[in-house]
Amino acid sequence: MPIANVIRIMRKILPSHAKMSKNAKETIQECVSEYISFITGEANERCQREQRKTITVEDVLWAMSKLGFDNYIEPLTVYLHRYRELDSGDRGGSIKGEPPLVKQVVDGGAGSVSIKSVNAEDL
Repeated sequence: MPIANVIRIMRKILPSHAKMSKNAKETIQECVSEYISFITGEANERCQREQRKTITVEDVLWAMSKLGFDNYIEPLTVYLHRYRELDSGDRGGSIKGEPPLVKQVVDGGAGSVSIKSVNAEDL
């Protein structure tokens, strides 16, 4: 990830008076890049096993769960749903008045992971 993007994200989180050393910026950049590579690599391996060429959101969420990043799946799923809802407006959305469905990765134990649809209100 470009250092400028990392700095922009860090500045949004830190107080305006906070200073960041060059070394801190570079260290965070390396960590973020490694994290992205780690998740992407696992998702890509899944796609290769299933003889697919395109990594989907579900593949990324599955990889995150498999690699132990379960705490991030729920907030990312909610964020993704809201992003898609805003991006598409009413196109392809749920019937008005019904709670929207989102995908949730479920750990089935013994290394098995599945994805199920759940009401966003239940998250």
